[in-house]
Amino acid sequence: MAITPHSLDINQLGHFTLAGLDICDLANKYGTPLYIMDMETLRANCKTYTSSMAQAYPNSRIVYAGKANLNRAVLKVLAEENVGLDVVSGGELYSALHSPLDKSTIIFHGNNKSKIELKLAIDHDILIVIDNFQELINIERISNELNRDVRVLIRLKPEIKVDTHKHIQTGQSTSKFGFNLDEIPEIMKKICQSKYIKYLGLHGHLGSQIFDADPYMRLIETMIDEIVAIKQKFNLETKVLNIGGGMGIQYIESESSIDTSSFITKVCEYVSIVCKRSHIDLPELIMEPGRSLIGNAGITLYSIGAIKQIKDLKTYIFVDGGMADNPRPIMYEAKYSLAVANKANQSATQSYCVAGKFCESGDIIADDIKLPSVEVGDWLVVFGTGAYNYSMASNYNKSCKPAMIAIENNHDRLIIKRETFEDLIRLELE
Repeated sequence: MAITPHSLDINQLGHFTLAGLDICDLANKYGTPLYIMDMETLRANCKTYTSSMAQAYPNSRIVYAGKANLNRAVLKVLAEENVGLDVVSGGELYSALHSPLDKSTIIFHGNNKSKIELKLAIDHDILIVIDNFQELINIERISNELNRDVRVLIRLKPEIKVDTHKHIQTGQSTSKFGFNLDEIPEIMKKICQSKYIKYLGLHGHLGSQIFDADPYMRLIETMIDEIVAIKQKFNLETKVLNIGGGMGIQYIESESSIDTSSFITKVCEYVSIVCKRSHIDLPELIMEPGRSLIGNAGITLYSIGAIKQIKDLKTYIFVDGGMADNPRPIMYEAKYSLAVANKANQSATQSYCVAGKFCESGDIIADDIKLPSVEVGDWLVVFGTGAYNYSMASNYNKSCKPAMIAIENNHDRLIIKRETFEDLIRLELE
């Protein structure tokens, strides 16, 4: 998977373009900071997933992890590309229910779903992933009040630790998400006693930014062992096997990259092998990619407002955004590839520290990065910001969240308006 959007190019002016559109013209038209989504890349990534899974494991589907980046334009593309949606809040669910997406493709996750959120899901017959015993109690009460069946998956902790940042590991035994393996019999017993709760299958998730298929193989073995045990102890068929997402993407040249199609094929084929070995029917297989569907489809565009040289130490570039529109560097020490939009054909010979405008010393987008010699007024591009940038953005320092535009078929369109100062105080009371 490439670091940059598929349609990225350089024109005769030495400017970066997307789908033939000059990025510098887009900066002038919409202002900065600016999120730009290349819908061609998003669609291509969706097709790679759906076609690879359909070929390797026909009874399967892709469900996009909406927390990566969720808005009406993205939801429309998902609906058109036959991709479902994984939501983790009432707000994400509400957005999905007001979109063209088929609600039967929605899965509701989360470790502390409120009763209001659960009722919204049950009212719309949304598949719910049960995370803990209290949630089961809450679902039981609501389903009894509504006299409604509730389809559920059980989220288990596979007790597998993966090589990624500790804040994005979810499969280890100490994770806040899901049931430990020794708790599965108890939760299954309670489900069997329920009038309205209907068990469909299991869910497991390892974490994010995983580049090795081996942990997925261990996850599959663990989950299928549980499927066999559930069949033996409770005489229940497991119809759905959801192995989560977490496939990593490349942010900088020195990082690993994955051949998505090969990775998916390997995982799907292993599910078939283990099911056959365990003498069970093939369940429906679900994968939940988020970042790997949308990450490289997005870029962020900044204006350089000032340059500060500290003699013999470093040179700062100050941009008009930072940690409020991209908190990942300060949260995860995340790294990105950067370039100068209006100097795309110039050699990167100077070392800079790119700093945001927010009142934190840790508001650094990239340190010791090579770029062409820059000037005030140049436009800086940060690649790979399609995931977890807008969705994690804040109003820190009373900043306005940036606009987002979509590029498709050689046209640009606004899909999220830029916030204004008036928006910042709209909900405040004296």
